[in-house]
Amino acid sequence: MEKYDGSSDPVDHLKAFIDLMRLQATPDAIISKRTKKIAISLMQLTQDKDERLKDFIVRFNRTTLGIKDLQISTVVTSMMSETRSRPFKMSLSKNSSDTMHELLSRGDKYVDAEEAYIITKNMRDRKETESNKRKTWDELEPRDDKGKQKINYQQWTND
Repeated sequence: MEKYDGSSDPVDHLKAFIDLMRLQATPDAIISKRTKKIAISLMQLTQDKDERLKDFIVRFNRTTLGIKDLQISTVVTSMMSETRSRPFKMSLSKNSSDTMHELLSRGDKYVDAEEAYIITKNMRDRKETESNKRKTWDELEPRDDKGKQKINYQQWTND
């Protein structure tokens, strides 16, 4: 059977594949068997441009859980080369982690820092847009002919 090239319906191609496997008397367990992940799978992970560090670490951790007999040096090297967070990358290059727990704990600290930065940046951006926003007629205060604000003296008089 030819490799799927994307020119036809993928469901039809999959049905044809399943029919072919059944003709060959291949058990369902073998048809649906997942391929084992190997250490090179970590090197294929890359943090996307718009992906937050938190999401990347979760995805990275899920991949490591599927790899048998994985050495921590491979994990640290992969994390260092595939993350886009420069501070986290620099921290890993200065002091390598000895355990997966230590690596994830350090990652959590940088996730917290990234989240705090995003929150403060959003607050700053919101304040800037509010200060640049024009006031409506209802929000404007009355002024006299010379452009100065009118003073309301009635609050101090007994009239």
